[in-house]
Amino acid sequence: MRSRIAGPREWPTLLLVVLVSAGMALAYPAFRTAANLTTVGQNAAFIGIMACGQSLVVLSAGLDLSVGSVLALSGCATAEALQRGIAWPVAALIGLMAGALAGGVNGALITYRRLPPILTTLATLLLFRYGTHILTGARNYGPFPEAFNTIGNGWTPLFLLLIVTALCTLMTLRTRFGRQVIAIGGNEQAVRLSGVDVDRIKRRVYTLSGLCAALGGLIVMAFNNNTQSNVGQGYELDVIAACVVGGIRITGGEGSLPGAALGALLIALLRDALILTGRPTEQYGLFTGAVILLAAGLERWRARQQERARRVNG
Repeated sequence: MRSRIAGPREWPTLLLVVLVSAGMALAYPAFRTAANLTTVGQNAAFIGIMACGQSLVVLSAGLDLSVGSVLALSGCATAEALQRGIAWPVAALIGLMAGALAGGVNGALITYRRLPPILTTLATLLLFRYGTHILTGARNYGPFPEAFNTIGNGWTPLFLLLIVTALCTLMTLRTRFGRQVIAIGGNEQAVRLSGVDVDRIKRRVYTLSGLCAALGGLIVMAFNNNTQSNVGQGYELDVIAACVVGGIRITGGEGSLPGAALGALLIALLRDALILTGRPTEQYGLFTGAVILLAAGLERWRARQQERARRVNG
């Protein structure tokens, strides 16, 4: 099994993005304004960047529930560095390193201690979140330098999403590491028997997931011009939803990074649609849940079609 740049798994998501965008553009002129489209791009960017990291984890048959907490941890680390007078590029690098380190901790616990990914990252979700809360005293950081805030404003977030998606896509298609990630999700035991250091690959995957969550944290804090330890609560659900809706098979081994980015864009569009139609924000979860169920049903249909094809060809 291998990842594809575009294929049938991504078509339903792409179609939904086009239909929702066209419907909103026709029904609500406010949707077409530059300010609104920029906001949609900003929301899609941080979810999509985190989804790229999560996709690598899911492709390897893992799961990272701690990305929202890593976002908060890295954001607070960056903010603390800024408050101490450190230049913003160095402060941003500190935040990215904090996220990568947190992801590395997840990978180490899963591989060295043989702990289940879902339980491990559920535990670190709480540890990272409340550890940050205690260390910072729930402090509200901000405002930040204008030069730093450019990271989260205008079209910069969407540009970063395109770069991250392109790099991760090329990695899965053109590098041995990327092919091994997908192979592990397809059949881990066979990969182990072929002599590949599966545990090392998994540690790298979780480190990359933490790094992507940290970059998402930089975008969120720069956009809001403030941050604190409770930022990013529930984002892990949006990120996983973006992966599933984008055609990443939740059991690993099949899917594409552009699909995850499209899933993030769809989620951002649905959120914007709720706002423009004046619906309560509480209904957002209903729409997201419905889309996830639709994606699950589509995945089940694909599995049946593949099984039938194997029987016919076999």
